[in-house]
Amino acid sequence: MNTRETIETIEEREEFARKMEWLIIARFVLYGLATIIAVIKMLTGVDPFSLFFVYISVSIFILNFIYLFLIRKRLYLYFVAYISLGIDILFITIAVHFQGGLAATIFPINYLVLILVASIFISTRAGIIITTLSSITVTALITLECLNILPPVHVKGITMAIYQEKGYVIAVMLARIIFFYAAAIVSGYLSDRIKMQTRQIREKEAQLIYAERMTVATRIAEESAHEIKNPLAVIKAGLYYLKHILPENNEAQQIILKMDDAGQRAVNYFDDLLHFFRPPRLERSSVNINEVIKKALAELPDEVFANIEVQQELSSRLPDILADSERLEQVVINLVKNAAEAMAGVSGKWLVIRSEQEGEFIKIIVSDTGKGIPEESLKHIFDPFFTTKGKGTGLGLSICQRIVEAHDGSIEVASKMGEGTTFVVRLPIQ
Repeated sequence: MNTRETIETIEEREEFARKMEWLIIARFVLYGLATIIAVIKMLTGVDPFSLFFVYISVSIFILNFIYLFLIRKRLYLYFVAYISLGIDILFITIAVHFQGGLAATIFPINYLVLILVASIFISTRAGIIITTLSSITVTALITLECLNILPPVHVKGITMAIYQEKGYVIAVMLARIIFFYAAAIVSGYLSDRIKMQTRQIREKEAQLIYAERMTVATRIAEESAHEIKNPLAVIKAGLYYLKHILPENNEAQQIILKMDDAGQRAVNYFDDLLHFFRPPRLERSSVNINEVIKKALAELPDEVFANIEVQQELSSRLPDILADSERLEQVVINLVKNAAEAMAGVSGKWLVIRSEQEGEFIKIIVSDTGKGIPEESLKHIFDPFFTTKGKGTGLGLSICQRIVEAHDGSIEVASKMGEGTTFVVRLPIQ
């Protein structure tokens, strides 16, 4: 599962939903005004067909409430858009018939509005689809009226003589259809260009924010390295001295070894900060993943696993891979610590660490029964400085990702609120 959702599938979808909401509100206003006008004409006896338009307006009002409900729930957004436009085409075609057919003044205007809405709000393709549907529908209507299969409605002030000139009718229809297609293509093209430029601007902004964060990280690392790495070097020198003066096989030797490894990981952490833009330098050797996992777990203090049931499901038939064992230990330690912290305050704490082979890859799977990660946070989970915890730098998972990718592998995450989280590391068998 790729946690990085694109701008197009998230931000533009949300923006489209907001536009659809405003469009439905505009429909309420326009059809409300049209209904008021129709009622006035009906009461004054000016237009005998006003009652029919009132029925149409009431039907559209009901549909608008359904559309708005689905849009507010973010359900079937594009389906609602196409259906609403399709129904509008049907109602407009009926209105064209009762307003005088080919001579109706609303003929070119209302279809053009629908075409522009489809092209600008959805896409060029949508505009062409709506244009095609409009052309087919109105052509069928005018053809039926010309053949007198569907007799034209005689409206005061509009002459029906134009239907006697078949060539004129065909020319007018072709001209208007060509105009509709031209409007759909041009408006759709301009809209798509604006959307693409907007997307590029957002991507550039994201890149600038990322670069700014990296600059801050580098500055922090440079200022901290001298104050921390030098004392670490002194500590490591002291551990080296103790290691050689204490008897072998002494329990203290194991503690010194763990302290020395922990100090080395701290040094590596600062090296990662200082060289964040560069791939981590790996010291590859033949590595058994199960040994890496066991060593990583052994280095973690016992309090990390307090009240947690730890289950290891390590495959016994894994081939060795060419990798940097210390870097991979760093990845496992980080994932296990995160899993343990995610289960704070929940009952039924289970931590499962699995290793298995999948084709040409070896997988390390770390699962917990913690609180889970919100969906809006999943897409940022590997971003530098992003953290859902109240403490920490937010660099742990980002560094893990860079280490895994330096091994030509991948790291993925799946999570459900209230159920837990699973991280999957895939490493190629080389």
